[in-house]
Amino acid sequence: VEYSDHREYHPGDEVKFVDWKVFARTDRLCIKRFRQETNTTVYILLDISKSMSFSGDSVRKIDYACFLAAAISYLMLKQGDSTGLMLFAEKVLSQVPPASRRTHLHAILQTLDRQTTAGRTNLAAVLHAVAETTKRRGLIVLISDLLDDEDDVFRGLAHLKFLKHDVIVFHVMDDAELNFRFDSLTEFTDLETGEVALVSPESMRRTYMEQMKRFLATCEKGCGSVKAD
Repeated sequence: VEYSDHREYHPGDEVKFVDWKVFARTDRLCIKRFRQETNTTVYILLDISKSMSFSGDSVRKIDYACFLAAAISYLMLKQGDSTGLMLFAEKVLSQVPPASRRTHLHAILQTLDRQTTAGRTNLAAVLHAVAETTKRRGLIVLISDLLDDEDDVFRGLAHLKFLKHDVIVFHVMDDAELNFRFDSLTEFTDLETGEVALVSPESMRRTYMEQMKRFLATCEKGCGSVKAD
């Protein structure tokens, strides 16, 4: 329930709703009016940085993320929630402002269909910017591979939680990234920096898997620490 406005007091109105501060200033009896919030504002934040274009043997991370964003948008709009979409890399690159009308899904799907991955990830800057520009609290849905400085990312999530947003993180990773299923000498290219490395997978598999395990544990612990699902 949120405060809406005042109206003049009429005999029979409940005295508990009289605004005595207004009466003290103006010598007029006024009633506080409220409106009940029956829906939520949902902000879907979709990472479209170049690292999201990676694919092992199946669908690209960005395509999977778009399917996920589309499904969540459909569900939220179907239950009457105002839903918006933000595509970001180093900054917010494109957005569809929140709305709850039925035709709004078409605008979201069009934006998802037209997206192209670009730029490097700067997730922390985007999260802080979103926190500073969202006027009303709601549900933040972050869809990303989280390949950025972890401490900065979780400070950004903490900023959102401080402003009373509910936060859900969908961590999108490819099976090849998680399990490093490479056998022969392989040339790897960093999709965001263009840096190239020729690697013998057998010689680095153990180190890679230890680092990946640490990264996933850090992400899980970091989300838990700021009470993000």
